[in-house]
Amino acid sequence: MSPETNKLEEFMMRFRKTIVSGLTILSLGVMGLAAGSATGTNTAFAKAKSAKVIKTITYKAKHKVHVRGGWMYSNAKLTHKRHHMTNYLYTKFYATKKVTVRQANGKTATATYIKSKNGQVKGYVHSTYVWNKWGYGKYSVAAYRKAALNSINHDRAKQGLPALKETAKLDKIAQKNSDRMLKEGKKFKLDVEGTPHAGWIVDDYIAPKSNPIIHYENGSDWGKGADNSWMRRTDLNRDIGAEPYLMSRNHTHIGLGGTQHGQAIYMFVLLSHNN
Repeated sequence: MSPETNKLEEFMMRFRKTIVSGLTILSLGVMGLAAGSATGTNTAFAKAKSAKVIKTITYKAKHKVHVRGGWMYSNAKLTHKRHHMTNYLYTKFYATKKVTVRQANGKTATATYIKSKNGQVKGYVHSTYVWNKWGYGKYSVAAYRKAALNSINHDRAKQGLPALKETAKLDKIAQKNSDRMLKEGKKFKLDVEGTPHAGWIVDDYIAPKSNPIIHYENGSDWGKGADNSWMRRTDLNRDIGAEPYLMSRNHTHIGLGGTQHGQAIYMFVLLSHNN
């Protein structure tokens, strides 16, 4: 065998060893990645399981409560959502206990276990959404309009003024605006849709923590209460400038909008010289 042939065989053997070594390293690298992925998955799984109830307070007596949003969870660790509580703003609940949970992210949360009066809706809700007392339920907007108009016209009659006439067109525009007051919040901008008008009244009330329910028993109470507030028979220190509009001799027609969202009400009144 010639020297050139020996050199060629030696070169080929070294080349094969290099390829085998490279494949071995690549294989080990892939296995390492797989092991790393499995380890990461196990770690994430362990964290997901780490939510833990660290404190429970059971009430000696059931508390009457209502909710203002948030989720209801089926378990105390707050990992399984059951209902969104905006669907139960007018439901009467009992609260029986409160739990403190250390969540998977290490933060703590407090939740209240509540059960509806009829027993059909129950679970844990973040305590910030659970407020004391029962509300009076959903109000009738039609009853609100009727009572408010009767009260306003009674006030006008005492001052020798003709009664305001309610119109469906003005009611519709006013209702759109009160609905938008809820939806847009502080960004609310009125829109009277180009309708001739003589002014408007914008008002709202959100029951505070210190007095957490609206104390109108029904839509009629709402309407009377709204006019009492606007005319300052109640809320003596609160003047939104409504009386001059309601008691103007020049105004002939009115539209009333009213929107309720749990323990909050939004009102928009539109006045006009004509129909």
